[in-house]
Amino acid sequence: MKTMKVLIFGMGGMGTLFHKFFKERGYYVRGYDIQPEKNEIDPQEIPEFDVIFLCTPMDKIPEVLEFLKERTQKALLVDVSSIKKDVIPLLESSGFDFLSIHPMFGPDSELGMSYIAIVKKSGRGEEKKILEEFERAGAILSETTPEKHDEVVAGIQGLTHFILMALSNFLAKRKDEIGFTTPVASVMLKLASRVLHQDWKLYFDIQRNASKTRREFLKSIMDFESLMDDDEKFRQTFSELSGIFRDHEGSEIILEASKVTQNAETLHQLRGYVRVVDSLILKLLEKRISAGKRIAKIKAEKDEPIEVAEVEEVKLRELLSNTSLNPLLVSQIFEDIMRLTKEEEYKLLGVRRKVAVLGPQGSFSDEAAMKLTGSRTPLIYCTTPEEILRKIEKGVADYGIIPIENSVNGTVIPALDALMKSKVEVFGEMELEITHCLAAKRKIPLREIKTVFSHPQAVAQCMSFINNYLPHTEIRYTTSTSDAISMLDDMSAAIVSENAARLHKLYVLRKSIQDVSGNITRFYIVRRAGGERSGDTTCLFFGVEDRPGSLKDVLEVFYRKGINLRKLESRPSGTGLGDYVFFAEVEAALSEEDISELTLVTTFFRILGVFKKVDRLDVF
Repeated sequence: MKTMKVLIFGMGGMGTLFHKFFKERGYYVRGYDIQPEKNEIDPQEIPEFDVIFLCTPMDKIPEVLEFLKERTQKALLVDVSSIKKDVIPLLESSGFDFLSIHPMFGPDSELGMSYIAIVKKSGRGEEKKILEEFERAGAILSETTPEKHDEVVAGIQGLTHFILMALSNFLAKRKDEIGFTTPVASVMLKLASRVLHQDWKLYFDIQRNASKTRREFLKSIMDFESLMDDDEKFRQTFSELSGIFRDHEGSEIILEASKVTQNAETLHQLRGYVRVVDSLILKLLEKRISAGKRIAKIKAEKDEPIEVAEVEEVKLRELLSNTSLNPLLVSQIFEDIMRLTKEEEYKLLGVRRKVAVLGPQGSFSDEAAMKLTGSRTPLIYCTTPEEILRKIEKGVADYGIIPIENSVNGTVIPALDALMKSKVEVFGEMELEITHCLAAKRKIPLREIKTVFSHPQAVAQCMSFINNYLPHTEIRYTTSTSDAISMLDDMSAAIVSENAARLHKLYVLRKSIQDVSGNITRFYIVRRAGGERSGDTTCLFFGVEDRPGSLKDVLEVFYRKGINLRKLESRPSGTGLGDYVFFAEVEAALSEEDISELTLVTTFFRILGVFKKVDRLDVF
């Protein structure tokens, strides 16, 4: 699927914020500005872009629209202006499709928990992607009309700026006389200073929009001032207002945080400053974990895993891009914070043991894990068998589920090699019948499908169906089920499991399209070494001397004891060309006597596990 190309027109504060935001999320992003040194493209490249963010001053928008009309008409324009009454008519007459929003935050803010007012929508697909990205980042989206937007902004933005500027104007001549302050006053003066260091023209436009509301406010102040000398009227008004404005939770954090914006000069002040910062860190950490617990409850209701590596990677990447501190140490600190949060989440949901599996959600390993645990909540998705085993060895996961053999494709070599290098033990196995289906975003006749996406192994297992029913299609190989699904458009299909098709709300065009019925994958269930061994099958690695008959000597031991081998594989030992290690499964729990005899005819001998079939894993 084509990556959306985003042009940021105007590389000031907000333009830089949106440039960084979309670039971090994998989009093709470039900047263009009236200052040539900020340009990342030439003007003739503008028609290549699907979306153009208008991040210029409002008085420059007419000029920018004329400039763009000479070069493209197909792009979706995104207007981020603060006042809409003058801008919307310009956009409507421009001939462009446009999305008009008002980001209610500054260029140095995080999108999480910030409001974005949606004032006008176009209905285009790019618009949906943009709003979804904002929502995924934790922004609060609110739809309104242009008229209502300007009316509301006059109050929540115009009046607050007016109050801050009026306060600073009143105190300006008294500033040198003020030797101390309160936390509330400190916060207000800091905010006033922030306003006064912005573009005066923008704030003049905001005040012009708020002129009527401002006059109403000034009259209200005079009425309110008359209550200050009457204790009963004051008490009554105070009580009424406190009943309306009830949300004071976290206000102490705002006031404490104001202290760290002050300048500490003496040694004692600096030590006090550090104590305040440490106290804030602890309070914010508690807030983060509290939010994590609420997230965990929602995930449990939706049957989603607690740990999502992709989300954590995006968080870390964004954090590291915002600091010049040692990235390794910062990364370690935040990984520990995430680990602490997850432990509290697991504890809340009653998860006692975590299970590492091959991802993503909808994979056959995911399906096997669901059969064993009954829930995705305790699952940790990994990309390789080696990663699964590392998580078990480090204690991040208690169990691991790895595919070891398929009835059509044979041994899963990466899993076998990972087991050879690990210090885990196998204690169980399970089998899963593999059935593939052809799925798409819509009900589409097979003859109209242009491309089929899937993992190479899935394609190999469905070649008869492909040759008979889809000979005209292009086959595109992907690394995973989720990749195949993410690449779907209206003219393509994917070969996935029915479980994945249901999970991603796809339309199943054909079921059970695999060439061979009874296609079974066998999974090992592993844990850290040292558990109590029980079962009816033993898996082991061993080496033999490089001489004729050395392997026969080992097999002779099993023959004499009447022990059947159900599997025997050789793998390179990794110590040199021609050196091999053998892997075997024997249908018995080997006794001490069996092990002693095998030790005599092998150069090394290691039991990987004694196991049996498992139907359920107790993780709660």
